[in-house]
Amino acid sequence: MFWIGPALAKPAEMLTASGGKPNEANFMKNNLLLKSIICLGGIMSACNKSDTMTPLQPASSFTFSAGDSLISYPVNQAFIQDVYNTHTTLITGEYTDTSSKKGSISIRIFGDTTGKFHGDSLLVTYISSGGTSYYNTSDSDNVVTIDKYEKKYNGTVSGSFTIRVANGTGSIRLNQGQFTALYQE
Repeated sequence: MFWIGPALAKPAEMLTASGGKPNEANFMKNNLLLKSIICLGGIMSACNKSDTMTPLQPASSFTFSAGDSLISYPVNQAFIQDVYNTHTTLITGEYTDTSSKKGSISIRIFGDTTGKFHGDSLLVTYISSGGTSYYNTSDSDNVVTIDKYEKKYNGTVSGSFTIRVANGTGSIRLNQGQFTALYQE
């Protein structure tokens, strides 16, 4: 496995011609070389490649179209919360605190499992970049589908949605919504 140089292969050459005593300079060089090779072998065996790469933290995303704009929030989290006597899941998307961009979305569903949620089992709040608040309507096409729900810290909660939100002056359809949020305990 390792190449052994000629100095290590012939230890008899370490002896001097005059008395058969080891030549200390050669002995020290060979000893240092031997230690270096052993150390390098230990390092190489400790540094093996892994076939699977696991990220430190799963990536999160929250994207959808609102009217003619594509919205994407970088900070996305999912929480289980008890509201009065009702067990709910809150999924949020927003910009970082240091961002100059404004806006957010909050989707609350009744329950904490995968499945399709619509009608009275949804509460949605969308705040546009202009600061206008919108809330879900009773539109029968409003649906949130949760495909994955890992109930552990930073577990993945992912799914899709299509929701119409409105306020007193108008409504917006949030289409092609996709989210991957990190579960928080």
